[in-house]
Amino acid sequence: MNRLLIDEEFNALRNVVFADVSHVVIPPKSVLEAYRSFTDGYVENFGENCVETAWSIVGDARKNVAQLLNAEESSIAFVKNTAEGMGIISNGYPFSTGDKIIVCDQEHPSNLFPWIHLKERKGIILDVVKSGSDMDLSEEEYIRRIDDSTKAIALSSTQFTTGVRLDLEKIGEECRKRGVLFIVDAIQGIGRHVLDVKKMNISWLACGSNKGLLSMLGCGFIYCDPALIKKIIPPYVGYQSVENTAPPPAMIDDFDHIHWKDDAKRFEAGNLNYAGIAAINAGVKLLNTLRVADIEAHILDLEKNILAKLSHLDLNFRTPIHNQKHHSGIICVYYKPEHEEIIKRILDKYKIYATFRGGYIRLGLNFYNKAEHVDLIVKALEEIAAL
Repeated sequence: MNRLLIDEEFNALRNVVFADVSHVVIPPKSVLEAYRSFTDGYVENFGENCVETAWSIVGDARKNVAQLLNAEESSIAFVKNTAEGMGIISNGYPFSTGDKIIVCDQEHPSNLFPWIHLKERKGIILDVVKSGSDMDLSEEEYIRRIDDSTKAIALSSTQFTTGVRLDLEKIGEECRKRGVLFIVDAIQGIGRHVLDVKKMNISWLACGSNKGLLSMLGCGFIYCDPALIKKIIPPYVGYQSVENTAPPPAMIDDFDHIHWKDDAKRFEAGNLNYAGIAAINAGVKLLNTLRVADIEAHILDLEKNILAKLSHLDLNFRTPIHNQKHHSGIICVYYKPEHEEIIKRILDKYKIYATFRGGYIRLGLNFYNKAEHVDLIVKALEEIAAL
């Protein structure tokens, strides 16, 4: 990877060990510039041509996101977060009473509550895959549970607390063979791991942009398999999402029918978070330049080095550290609540930023992390293990 470019983009991280991308990213310079440029231009031009400029940004971002995922531009739509993306598919697809959705007990609420809500409203069957004693999951267990009533598997590309990353290609291929929707919450994996929606046979993918996409809170996107788009009726509608509209000041004369757009734009109603999309666009351009395959390899190498140096310590890992196939660059360690203050002091001493709450430390690695960060993380965890 281009280390000079990375260091220039992430100058704000030069004196710290930022290992908290699983919570929120510190956006690179180009992302901040894109975000500010849109808002500054809006004010400087007194709003003139702001909508035309905004939709031009959306078009460019749609193209670059499609490249990131190996998807068609027409299959990408912008939303505000993962929860909204999952809400569209759970509410808009014609699920019926008795349909089975397979999930697991590690899923983030954004990919769990929509299905529990659907169970309450429509009586779907929620089949929950349980974690093993080492907090690992199994591709085979998901596949074993598919039967004639199964309509979808809803799975995170990377689990948010344990870092478990299953073989999406293996599960997706089985879904394709059995006519089952493969619905993926990608927020913990997008930008950090290769996600090829065609190779993995993903039906629907949703993510927010404030982690591996290097962007801001309050924005994200969905991918929808083109063959699926017309089967989903969005829960809300605006003139951007339909064909039966007329430019002002003309009046609409069809009061009987909604004529939805045939592509993923049907999921975009009303004005979007254009500044957020400009930020996504800049972040995705950087990811495409650096190549996600190289990013993934770097992250996994860092994790491998950390675990090799920690395996002999008495640490309560929430991550299945012995199954390298499922590693993702997320390492989670539990600690005793009475040690919280001293652990905070240890992390502060080494200037380590990680998710630290509720009895666990979660380290989320990314491409800007370096070998010297590994050494500091190991030193801190050695001290924590000795408590």
